Amino acid sequence: MANDKPNINLTIAELEAEVAKPEPFVLALKGGKRVTFPDLYDMPAAEAEDFFAKFEGTGRTDFALLEEWLSKPDYEAYVAARLPLRVHAALIERVMNYYQQTVGKPGEGAASAS
Repeated sequence: MANDKPNINLTIAELEAEVAKPEPFVLALKGGKRVTFPDLYDMPAAEAEDFFAKFEGTGRTDFALLEEWLSKPDYEAYVAARLPLRVHAALIERVMNYYQQTVGKPGEGAASAS
């Protein structure tokens, strides 16, 4: 028994090589300014879980979350653009869908497709 070695089925390096990583989502604003929305799925898992909980909760506004999500210059450019609420809401939905295409929504993997 002392000579038994457990089988290694997967390494983190193999898994990271398998997982698709999208290009960052970049929004072009008027005047040639760009805003880059970093991939939330690139965050450490515990931080991402906290961020998504805030995002889905009712205690924070989109702009408070955008301030955490975007770089300071990108956040300032986004706010300065003064997008109408309708456009802002559609954009946030589009950004989230863009990144969710690579990993799916939590709890909606192949195992729960039945």
